[in-house]
Amino acid sequence: MIRNRHLLAGLVLVPLALWAAAVLPGIATDNGGFWQWRRAVVLFSGVLVLWWMSAGILLATRPAWLERALGGLDRLYRLHRDIGIGAGVLVFMHWMAEWAPKNLSKLGLLPPRGRGPRGEPSLWIDLAKDVGEWTGYIVMALVVVSLLRRVPYRAFRLIHKVFALLFVAGTFHGLVLLPRDWWSGPLAWSTALLAAAGVAAALLSLSGRIGVRRRHAARIEALVARSDGVLEVTLRPAAGWPGHRAGQFVLVDFGHRFEGAHPFTVASAWSAAQGTVILAIKALGDYTRSLPRLLQVGQAATLEGPYGGFDFAAREADGRQVWVAGGIGVTPFLARLRELREKGRRADGVALFYSVRNDAVDAFGGELADLCRATGVQLQRWESDAQGPLPAALIGRQAGRGSSVWFCGPSAWGESLRLWLRNAGLPGGAFHREYFEFR
Repeated sequence: MIRNRHLLAGLVLVPLALWAAAVLPGIATDNGGFWQWRRAVVLFSGVLVLWWMSAGILLATRPAWLERALGGLDRLYRLHRDIGIGAGVLVFMHWMAEWAPKNLSKLGLLPPRGRGPRGEPSLWIDLAKDVGEWTGYIVMALVVVSLLRRVPYRAFRLIHKVFALLFVAGTFHGLVLLPRDWWSGPLAWSTALLAAAGVAAALLSLSGRIGVRRRHAARIEALVARSDGVLEVTLRPAAGWPGHRAGQFVLVDFGHRFEGAHPFTVASAWSAAQGTVILAIKALGDYTRSLPRLLQVGQAATLEGPYGGFDFAAREADGRQVWVAGGIGVTPFLARLRELREKGRRADGVALFYSVRNDAVDAFGGELADLCRATGVQLQRWESDAQGPLPAALIGRQAGRGSSVWFCGPSAWGESLRLWLRNAGLPGGAFHREYFEFR
């Protein structure tokens, strides 16, 4: 599995190596002083912006081969988010490298910039500069806005559509302003090829065709309101649904204007005989809170997927597993337990830690206990209101040599648990998380 940090490092080191081989020797021998180095920094930071934004928008197309290589769409989107934040930082650095020295020079804090002979005026260069300046301002603002949790999901989706347009504008700015002598080497051409792929991805996004081959018509077959604002939705996909594994999720469009497809973890394993997909949707935002009154049995929906690589079922033979779930994070484990019961199989080597606030908000407590008894899974239910946070040491006592830990729940808790277990001796590759956060 490809590590995200390796790809992020590559997005810096590869263009840096190309720049160092083709451009750096000329700068070093010319000895043009501060202003020549400042120009080099401006140009190289612009190249980095193009590389990072191109990579980010290519990831947004959700290519199946890369999803598999990264270990699931949740990890792909986590990488996409990190690249987006990094691109925003690079845009800021690019702008500061252009703006700050000029203004410091005006204040007398830097030596004046010597100007060579000015060439013929160019409409395209002047236009590219103006487009780049305003694109940079908008990108920096939207990166910040898109990270705000209070921004509704529909606005979050719209912002990402705008990013596609901004990328096309930024590509025009960057490629027009690349120095002519750079085109004799691989840096400019590799940047142009990557940007061209990014433009194609941007057009795919703007046309609404990302994921179109993995979309399937479906109808709502049943709706069950559970405690703690959890709505269980049973969907029957039309013929052609490829099936899914326990632990995967789908993107679902219920046909509500401006909302589009939302990600939901599947709470059931696939059975061709039964032919249904069950979702457990918790009311966490304005839209999910409104679903109980918006959805009706018989209503059409569109399923896209399945996605995700949180496939603990395929690794059960590798050693003892410890499952850790927080609240609605029990959904993928619930799907696996339902599958085991349906097939008459047991998982006696599995321990499940399930943390909820209290009994009143436990949407699956009774069923979960029955499923664990039927399948041999050791259930440790923890009520945080009465007992406090679930101690990492309690989980650690179950995670001995050769064990793996599978976590789905609040991200802060997951990170703290990962660090505690690593310090306690659990190998890094033995801790698995569902990064179910797309923003």
